[in-house]
Amino acid sequence: MRDSTQHRIAPELEPDPSHGPRSDEPESSQYWKSTSGYTYREMIRNRQEHGSRGYAQQEQLLTTLMLTEQRALSRPLDVLEFGCGFGRHAAYLSSLEGVRYHGYDFSEAMMEPLRSAPPVGLQPVEERLWSGPDALTAVGSRQFDIVFTVSVLIHNPPERLPGLLDTLGKLVRPGGLLCLVENKLVPVGVWDNGWHDGCWLHPYAELVPTGWDLHYGSGLMETHDLYVFKRHEGQRRRYFLLSAAERAREETREVTLESLQVQSLPRLREWTLQAGEALRGAGRTGDMRVSELKERLDVELQRSARRQRLLALSDELAQLRSESLEAPRPAASSAPTSPGHVVVTEGVVVDAPLDTRWAHPEPRLARLVHIFHQEWYGIRAASGYAPGHKIGITASRPLTAADHRRIVETCEALGARAVVFQGFSPNALEVVHMLRRVFGGALKLSCVWHGSTSQFHFDIELNSFSRLLALKAEGVLDGVACVKPQMHQLSPHIYPDVLLNFPPRVAPEDCRHRAPATRAALVPTPNNWWKNFYSNVSVAASLPRIDRVFVTSAFASSPEIPLRASIVNVGPLGRAELFHLIRESDVLLNVSLSECQPMTALEGMAHGVACLTGPISLGRLDEHPFQKMVQIAGTGALGDIRSAVSRVLELRDRAPDEYAQMLEDYTRILCADAVNRYLEFAQP
Repeated sequence: MRDSTQHRIAPELEPDPSHGPRSDEPESSQYWKSTSGYTYREMIRNRQEHGSRGYAQQEQLLTTLMLTEQRALSRPLDVLEFGCGFGRHAAYLSSLEGVRYHGYDFSEAMMEPLRSAPPVGLQPVEERLWSGPDALTAVGSRQFDIVFTVSVLIHNPPERLPGLLDTLGKLVRPGGLLCLVENKLVPVGVWDNGWHDGCWLHPYAELVPTGWDLHYGSGLMETHDLYVFKRHEGQRRRYFLLSAAERAREETREVTLESLQVQSLPRLREWTLQAGEALRGAGRTGDMRVSELKERLDVELQRSARRQRLLALSDELAQLRSESLEAPRPAASSAPTSPGHVVVTEGVVVDAPLDTRWAHPEPRLARLVHIFHQEWYGIRAASGYAPGHKIGITASRPLTAADHRRIVETCEALGARAVVFQGFSPNALEVVHMLRRVFGGALKLSCVWHGSTSQFHFDIELNSFSRLLALKAEGVLDGVACVKPQMHQLSPHIYPDVLLNFPPRVAPEDCRHRAPATRAALVPTPNNWWKNFYSNVSVAASLPRIDRVFVTSAFASSPEIPLRASIVNVGPLGRAELFHLIRESDVLLNVSLSECQPMTALEGMAHGVACLTGPISLGRLDEHPFQKMVQIAGTGALGDIRSAVSRVLELRDRAPDEYAQMLEDYTRILCADAVNRYLEFAQP
């Protein structure tokens, strides 16, 4: 327990022999046990919305650290967060490929949001999350490659630190790391007034156990320092400077404890000035406490208002539909339905396996939610491959108030910061209005248009697109983007850069960049004129390197037009079946007369199979040799298509390594650019 002094220097540290919790529970422990994780999550969200950059810096640093360690181990990385709370770090770390996140917290109230709505990668929950008064008892005999904390130890008095560090050390596997994202380095322990009724600043350089190294990172974050502990074979303490999260194990910059103490003096001087101001300003402690209580009250009022709006969803929905009688709703989009004629039984599905199995993990987009239509095959695929959470709604019947309530509650449970609607329909319009009424400006709402101006021939497409621009102009939508380039020429309300679709993320063993030729081609398009179906099939079936041409639509042959290869109609395919057929082919043909970013081209590329397309402008990728090789300017010229397919097959057979490296490099650049575009557009 602390005394009533506003700022004081800690007493001499003495290890707690029991290494366990003391009976006189600190005020900070009482604070966290009584604080709702839902409330604290809203407080963090509000701080981020008001420009607090520290949280994003922590996330970037921890992501880099985890991925660096995972690559070094070349196996799944087991990670434990000590003090996981509502799951801020669980949300993005559990989505990292090759990282198995685990969390411990002594406060069940703080953990409730994480337990009730765990991220997709955090399963099974009972084997990944623990709580209880003592970490060693709760976790048992398990050990981890990395154990980390973020602003946890500052809430413990100095006499507990040796015992806590001992506990954390026991949870680290031999060769593993203990990483602390905590207060900036000070030479001695001091009490510092601030949030949560004050906290302790600890001298971590002084607390390094015998036989451990400390890698100290200063300046990597604005508000915190990074302390990385690892064991060594000697019987002394060693200190190193850490310049970047990806260099946490480097031992090239060894320093002394004395030099670290000198480096910590500016933080102590800063504390001294703050202490002097507090002592001179009567009532400062009360003012800070009142400020925090006001923040919590504001958050609770926001949550209460949101709950009231949730209860009124039925009335809201009725009002929306009555308004639509006065202002006609846009007709359903003509977006293509699934070639497998998917039957939708649920109005809303959340993070379905079809929409997460091939998704790219990206921690910076972990709080982004995509809303799409389950029946629209191509757009659903584009949504499913993108990072973030997925909500599939139906386009075949009106949504109910219960459907709306599930969407709102899902966004709230996930701690969503941004929602991107992939495609637009009357149902999507209702959901846009509903989310705006429930969340106000706390949730960024945007829409991606997956069509092109050539589709404005259909009134329903033109009307839907015009309605999107009106919603942006009215401030109901925060952004409108397109997957067709230069659409911003139509309106200043359109995001100026083309939004890039992601290819599916497939296992390395499913990539056939260097596999033997199968002498088969695939034309996976509908049989209509703008898809140029007969041109693609006719060219593929006339090539000497092709013996079979797989088609998913009916093809009527003519005896007057001789075809060298046999045509195999495989009929409508599900996603996994389509991927299997792609791997059975040497080349895909989708040379359409009007196209945006065909998903079949991305799906083929991910599996190491080139797909021929019409011209598509994607920015810096336009100059990549792979794009130049597969895109055809004369989409109606059979000779141009034939020459391009022959070049692809010749390169594939003659130089498989060059061919594979070309596809892999293009995929890498595309995914990096796609992430950056989404970050800039959606701003999650």
